[in-house]
Amino acid sequence: MAEINTMAAIEVIPSGDALGAEVRGVDFARPVPDEVRDRIVQIWAEHLVLLFRGLSLDDDQLLATAGLFGGQQAAKSRDFFIQAGVKPGDNDRVATRPGISIISNVDSQGKAGVAAEADRSLSLKWHSDNSYVEVPPTGSLLHAHVVPVNGGGETSFSNQYLAYENLPDDLKAEIEGKHCVHDDHRNTSAKLRPTKQPPKSRHDITGPKHPLVRVHPVTGKRALYLGRHYEWPSSYIVELCDEDSEALLARLWDAATRDAFNWTHDDWRAGDLLMWDNRCTMHARSPVDHSQARVMHRTLIKGDPVISAWEKAGAVAE
Repeated sequence: MAEINTMAAIEVIPSGDALGAEVRGVDFARPVPDEVRDRIVQIWAEHLVLLFRGLSLDDDQLLATAGLFGGQQAAKSRDFFIQAGVKPGDNDRVATRPGISIISNVDSQGKAGVAAEADRSLSLKWHSDNSYVEVPPTGSLLHAHVVPVNGGGETSFSNQYLAYENLPDDLKAEIEGKHCVHDDHRNTSAKLRPTKQPPKSRHDITGPKHPLVRVHPVTGKRALYLGRHYEWPSSYIVELCDEDSEALLARLWDAATRDAFNWTHDDWRAGDLLMWDNRCTMHARSPVDHSQARVMHRTLIKGDPVISAWEKAGAVAE
C-alpha cells in the first residue's frame, strides 16, 4: 500500500449521485505536499463535495487545512455574538479562535438537548455558508467530533451547476441580469441574530447584493446562487417588485433543490471531514435527536469576490 499523502495513495470513490466523492489516502494531520494539494483541488472541482474519513484533527490542524486551500475566514455570525456581549470562549458558538465555529447541541455542562440549546438540533434549510457577506467563503470544512447513533443530522448537498443548466430557457432569460439581496438578520435556523430586530421592509435589510448566477473562477461554469431563502422582506430580487420577486424566487428554489441534483452524507462517523464548495453548492441538515450529542468543528476557506455572470468575464458584482 502506498504511503499516505502521496499521489499514488490517493483513491477517489464517487458517490454515484450528482456530486460528492470520498477521497482516501490523505491525512491533513500530516504534511501535505503541493502536488497532493493540487490533486485534491482538481478532485474538488470535479465532485464539489469531498469526504475524508478517519481523521483526528485539532483546531490548529483544521485551520491549517483551510490554509492549504487559500486561507481561513472567520464566520460573520461570530461578530453578532460578540456585539451582544458574548466573550470568546464563554459560549461554544464563539470559539477562542476566530476561524473556528463549533456546531453543537451540547451545553456548557456537556449535556445534549437542554431547552436553551434546542435550536441546535433543528433541521437547517438549504443554504450556502455566509452568502450574507460581500465576499463569501470559497468553501467549508466540517469535522465530526461526536455524532449521534441513528439520530439524524444527515447533511445533504445540491449541485448548483446542474440547477442552472437545467432551468427552462424562459426562466434563464427571466433571471438574466438580476440580483438578490442576502440578508444577515437571521441565522441558518431562520432565528433572529443577537442585536437584530425583525425587518419590516426592504429598507431594513442589511446584507450584500449578489447576482442570481455566478461564474466559478476555477471551472468557468455558471452556477445558480441563491444563498438562503427567508420570508419577505429578508430575501428579495432587487430589480422586481415584491410580488414578482417572491414568485420568481419560489420558482428558482424549487428548481435548485430537485432530488436529481442532490447527494446526502447519511452515515456520519467521528473523524469524518467534509469539504464543500460554497460557490456551486448548497447544503441542508436533517433534524438531530436532541437527546444525543452532536459536536462538529467548522472552518471557512477564505473567499474571492463573487464573479457575476452578468458582467464581463472576471468582473466583480457590485
